[in-house]
Formats: sequence, C-alpha cells, structure tokens
Amino acid sequence: MTIPDFDICTFDDHDGWQKLPGRVVYGGRYVQVEECHFRTPARPGQDIPWTVAHRVPAVAVAAFTEDGKFVLVHQERLPVKRALWEFPAGQIDDGETRESIIATVLRELDEEAGVEALPGAEFTPLGWFFASQGFTSEHVYLFAVGPVRIVRAPQPVGGEHIGEVRLVTPDELRHLVASLIIQDALSLALFARLSARGMV
Repeated sequence: MTIPDFDICTFDDHDGWQKLPGRVVYGGRYVQVEECHFRTPARPGQDIPWTVAHRVPAVAVAAFTEDGKFVLVHQERLPVKRALWEFPAGQIDDGETRESIIATVLRELDEEAGVEALPGAEFTPLGWFFASQGFTSEHVYLFAVGPVRIVRAPQPVGGEHIGEVRLVTPDELRHLVASLIIQDALSLALFARLSARGMV
C-alpha cells in the first residue's frame, strides 16, 4: 500500500519555547514521569517548574465497511473499572514514523477487531490530538480507514479483553456519543474530527 503523507508530532524547542533538562522520578515501561522546567515565549526569563508524564504515542482508527458502518469494540479499561465502546486504538511501539504509524493502524484493527482493509482501502489522516495536555505529552494520531471487513474474532494482547465487536451506522454513532455511552477521549476526539469533515 502507499503510505499517506501526514505530519509527525514533535516537541522540539521552537519560537521561544524551551524545555530545560529534567529528572525522571518514575521510569516505567509505558509511562515515565519527569520533573523539569520550561521557558515560554510569554515568560522568557522564568524557569517554570512542571511535572510531565511521558507516554508512547498511539493511534485511534475509525474503520468503516463498504456499506458505511463504523467498527467499535467493547473493551475493558481497568483504571476506570468499566468496559467501554471505543474505536480501535493502540500504542505505536516501533518509533514515530509514517510507516510505523500505519503499521500500528493495521495491527490494532487486526488485534482488537479482527478487521482487515479491503484492496484499495483509503487511509485518511485526521491529524493528532493531545489526550491530557496539562500533565502529559501523550498524543494520538487519528485515522479514517475504509472500506474494511471483519474476518475473525479479536485477538487482543497484553492482558487486554475485548468482549464484542459492533458495526454501527453514522446515526447510531452520533446517538452513542450524545447519550454518553462513548466516553473515552480517543473516540470522542476522532468523532469530532469526523464530524468536522462531514464524515458522520
């Protein structure tokens, strides 16, 4: 397949923004917590203390079938003690390149939903969003992919559990958002981008 062209999110110093060297106070596999200082364009003479949680970037995917239905998964989310209806999503494990990001999109569709892209499927980049910008640098790349088809049951990894895969029409998707059934930031951000582009 042809890898689509899209921007990669970076955090280099620029235009008066500067991050000073910090100290990692927790270094887990998926999350690192750093105490550091920043300088900003509005406060160039100040060293502003902050605590930042660094996470591996991720993808979230609005996959749709030939008849225009979106793929949702019902996934257990342990920190909030709930199973939530979500778009398929997952972390980018192999560096932040266009190729690794698209590979993650395909992997997550396969693992979480048992879905594959049909020949000629379009991969539409919808930018990225910051999951909780007040304390973490985590960012999630958003995509629409279709058409796709379900080929098997989900095979989640790493202790995840997906109880059901569901196909929903755009009207049903809007209802799930409006009725507070869809509650996760990734799916809500992806829905917002789809809506802004007239795709739902």
